[in-house]
Amino acid sequence: MADVPQTEKLDTNGVAHDKGSLKRRGLFSAVWAAMAGLVLKDTTEPVRAANGDPILVGNTALGSATTSIECTSAFAFIAHTTNTSFPGGVGVEGVADSFFGCGVRGRSTHSTGSTIGVVGESSSPRGIGVLGANFAGGVAVLGELNSDVAQVGTAVYGRNLSSYTGSGPGGGGYGVFGYSSRGHGVVGTANTAGAAAVVGATNGVADAYAAVFYGPVVVVGDFAVRGAKSAAVPHPDGSHRRLYCVESPESWFEDFGKGQLSCGQAHVAIDPDLAAVATMEDYHVFLTAYHSDHLLHVTNQTPSGFSVQAKDPAASGRFSWRVVAKRKDVVAERFAPIEVPSAPIMPEVPVR
Repeated sequence: MADVPQTEKLDTNGVAHDKGSLKRRGLFSAVWAAMAGLVLKDTTEPVRAANGDPILVGNTALGSATTSIECTSAFAFIAHTTNTSFPGGVGVEGVADSFFGCGVRGRSTHSTGSTIGVVGESSSPRGIGVLGANFAGGVAVLGELNSDVAQVGTAVYGRNLSSYTGSGPGGGGYGVFGYSSRGHGVVGTANTAGAAAVVGATNGVADAYAAVFYGPVVVVGDFAVRGAKSAAVPHPDGSHRRLYCVESPESWFEDFGKGQLSCGQAHVAIDPDLAAVATMEDYHVFLTAYHSDHLLHVTNQTPSGFSVQAKDPAASGRFSWRVVAKRKDVVAERFAPIEVPSAPIMPEVPVR
């Protein structure tokens, strides 16, 4: 390896003293460990790590935690790795051993312009611009708006500007992707009344969807829809057709069945599973006879069942019944008012 080029030695006040030469990689490692206030400035060739990878290049500043470093160029610190024979090379590694320490910190302080504290880029199709990793169950990446922020802000913004359209709408990649081999892929929480843990918006785009789920969906809590609720049912012509839900001002459960008259009467037992979740002390029964001469009515209605009596004591034949009972675990106010949340305020698109 060639010698590291000469550099100016500066004290902590930035005053030049003499010029020296860092001869070998081992010497660089020793200097790095002992450089409590030393600053290397205006390096023209990469300083190389022990494995030969260049880790420091350009208009660069190095120093201890007490050294104040300023750089007037676009980048104060550039590190890269070009060792293609060794996979997994790292340009910059930040390590914090103290409680609430910070391994790498990027700060943007310009008050008006669009500035960026840390930039990670990758030109490989499978590369990673910025990687956050945690090996003890903590948080790998944290995006935070400080408590003194007095305007709408965004802690984490994922932006997909790819021109690739994919196989159809939504096939051109992801702005934010969450994957988990054990837990949940994406989780949102809200700690303010009226706020939403997760919000999806079409942003006014026609025929776009605020959310799409492939697989079963579970809702624990109330479920309100401002619009029609429908099922997308496969049709023999290959399309899917909408079939809409029947709405009610109160919360009801229903059950259906058929019965057989014998000597003008029949008994129908309530399904125990329906009785377990619905209030059967008072419920509705609707009857339909399949014979034009039969007039049917309900008798002996109890929480466990009811009897059906035909006007003709000798009547026989089939009939249908429908039982409607109020849900037991939910007290639903009739025509209860609901406040529909307003559309979210879209964050400004970051400019690079």
